This record gives sequence, structure tokens and C-alpha cells, in this order.
Amino acid sequence: MEMPNREALFISHASPEDNAFTRWLGAKLAAMGYEVWADVIRLHGGSDWSRELEEVLRTRTIKMLLVCTPAGLIKQGVRNEIEIGAQLARLLNDREFIIPLRLAPYEAPFQIVQTQYVDFTRSWAAGLAELVDLLVNVHHIPRRPGQPMEAWLTAQSVGATRLVQRPEQLTSNWLLFRRLPRYIRYCEPLSGFPIEHFQNRSLHQWPVVPFNTGVLTFASPDENGLLAPGMPARLVCDVQVRAFLDDGWKLLEITPYDARRLFSDLGNQAFENFLQRRGLTSHEGSLGRRAWWGDIRTVPLTKIRFAWPRQKGLRQIIGVSGKRKVHWHYAVSVQVRTAPVRHIRLSARLIFSGNGMDVLKDVKRMHQLRRSFAKSWRNARWRDMLSAFLWWLADGRLVIDLPVSDQEHMVLALPTVCFNAPVSVVHVGEEPPDEDDPDVEFDDWDELAGDTLEDEDITL
Repeated sequence: MEMPNREALFISHASPEDNAFTRWLGAKLAAMGYEVWADVIRLHGGSDWSRELEEVLRTRTIKMLLVCTPAGLIKQGVRNEIEIGAQLARLLNDREFIIPLRLAPYEAPFQIVQTQYVDFTRSWAAGLAELVDLLVNVHHIPRRPGQPMEAWLTAQSVGATRLVQRPEQLTSNWLLFRRLPRYIRYCEPLSGFPIEHFQNRSLHQWPVVPFNTGVLTFASPDENGLLAPGMPARLVCDVQVRAFLDDGWKLLEITPYDARRLFSDLGNQAFENFLQRRGLTSHEGSLGRRAWWGDIRTVPLTKIRFAWPRQKGLRQIIGVSGKRKVHWHYAVSVQVRTAPVRHIRLSARLIFSGNGMDVLKDVKRMHQLRRSFAKSWRNARWRDMLSAFLWWLADGRLVIDLPVSDQEHMVLALPTVCFNAPVSVVHVGEEPPDEDDPDVEFDDWDELAGDTLEDEDITL
């Protein structure tokens, strides 16, 4: 095992969690002329690939690039390769034989605890630049211009997509507006009433947006001249909502762009007020977006059966992990959009609690759970969880009615919008997309109330 014969870069990583990064990095390094090895270029069916990889690591590797993520470093295969790498570091008298590549914060195994990592957390491109500088200017790793890339190009196609001439129904996370309020109104407080009090959203029963010295709202003062309890107001002017969205409001110098933004704000409030009336609680994330979730007193603890016209099944939206000693709660964030059609977009979230009632206060742990807990959940699971959530939210009805004043309503159509595509997308090397995810491990999400993990077939 002499140094001149060692020219290969060996990428050690968790599979399949880090496959995408490994394919990307391997292709970049191979294009620069490096000899690169990793298990994602498993091209020879029937060969003992693990033995061949170990042989390359032991006899031809000049540097071992260790992809470091919390989930990856606990994999037994990665740990075995770290141990081999540590042995080779001693044998070759190369303390920097293993080069950690930091994709996320991690606890370093003792073999590399003193080793400086290359940081890929800011961006993959920045990390690659740092790594190449290290390989070229510090370690002087040899390159061979024109290094064959066929293996990596073939590996890059793994997980790629192809189109199949077969119709496919695509389920979105959009709820279309079936009906809009007729008028939007501009109201001002009576003389002498504090403007800051009048524009305080929390003091209003209905959605309002502060504007000039008053508020924009779908509501109007009642027969006693009150816009809200103890809130004397006068109606200054109004305009039809559809005209407001299309043309803005020239009288108030509101452009069409600002009109749509203001409408979205009012719509978000209306839907969130509805969620609050259904007993859901909001949790504000690091970017200020609120996720609405139900605790063990609010939502069913067993699977919710849903039966939309083109989608049927059942799914839980709350559960408990005995392994992690946490409850998980399906949650949604709300965004009203006016293009390409007027709709509400629901984004799925996971909230974690220790007792089914109170959100974990440890922000770091919450972040780690979000990254690792549902990594094996496929799109079918998330789709069905949204359907179950909406079925429970609307009590099985085909509309959600959002009151925005004593007389005005927004009405949303259920279920979510479906699109019919003339072709289907299939991943290379895989069967057509399945309708469920039987590979979820029991310890990843134990369910409440003694419910089993076997899911019934879902018929579209």
C-alpha cells in the first residue's frame, strides 16, 4: 500500500439519505479529473460491491470524504467505514486522511472529533469551493484531465425521472374560493377615538387591515355605529371585491398589486379565525409563519376516514413516538393567493409536544425532529394526511364557510384541487409511484389508542 498508488477519493455517506448530495459531489469531482468512488455508482449487477468498495478504501484511497449529518453518522455502514478510515490514517501517518463534509450540525464520532470539517451548510457550491481548495493547495491530490465520467453520468440518472404515456391525477394543496364577499369597506374611527386602538386587530371580531387612519374590512358599522364592541366607526366608502382585486381602488390610491396583497391578509385572518374556532392552536416558527395544530383534546386520536368524490382512505393526524418520547401533530400554515386563480394554499408542518398538549420549548430539538422524524414518509402519506385533516375540519362537508362580517362570507370548495396530467412521472429504476408507504418503521411513529400501523388500501 504505497502512497503513489493512492489516487482515489472515497465518499462515505448514509444511503439513501445522502445519495443526492453524493451523486452531485461525485459528478463535480469526477469532472475535475479526480477518481471518485462511492456506493451510488453500483453499476455491476451481481458483483460483491461492498467488498469491492472496501478494497478500494483500503488500497487505493488517498482521502476519505465523510458526509456528516446526524442521521448519517449513526448508520452502522458509515461507522464501519470511519473505523477503517481511522486505521488507515494511523497506517499512512496521515491525520487528515478523513475529511468531514458538514451538511448539518452533528456530534462527531471520537475518531474525527479533532478533525476540521469542510462546511457545506451555507451552500453546496461554497462547500465545494472550499473542498477543492483543500484538495489542490493543501493536500495536492493528483488529477487526471479527461477522467472518464461514464460511471458518474450513469449514477446521476438513478432517481431521475421519465415520462410515461399514462394519465395521472395530481392532488394539490389548493382550496379554491367558491364565493367571495361582495364589498370591501374603508372605515375610520369617530373623532377623538384613539387610532392605535381602532387599528388593533386583536380588538376586532372580523378581519381588518390597518390603512391610512382607519381600517379595510368586509364588515360595516352596526345599527349602533360600532364596528366592534366599544369601537365607534363610520363607513367612509366601499367598492366591490372583484373590482378591487382586478383594478385596485383609485379613490384610496390602492394599486391592483397592493389590493391583492391586502385581500390576502384579510383572507389569511378569516381562515385562521376559523381554525381557532375549531379549537386549533398556532405555533410561530423561526420565520414568523404560524402553523395550526390540534392537541389530544381537540382532534381524533384514531385514524380519520375521508371519502371525497375522487379520493378515499383514512389517516391519522396525531400520534406518539415511544422511541423519541414525543407526540407528533399534523399542522398547516395558511396563505391566500390570487394567482393563477384565487385560492388558499395549505402547507403541511409537523409540531412536536412532550405530553400531547404543550409544544416542545427546546427549539433545537424541535428542528432536529422535523428533519429526521418523517424522512421515510412519502408523498402519498402527506397527501392523505391533508385530506383527513380537511375532512375533520369541515365535518365531511364539501365547503368551508368563513364568515368575515355579520352578512359577508368567504366560501372554500373541498376537497383540494386536482389536476389531470396526460402523462405520468416515473423515477428511473423504480416502479410507478405507489399509493402508500409500507416501509415506515414502527419506531418512527407509534400511534395512539392502540391503532395498528397497517393502512387500508386507498382508491382514487
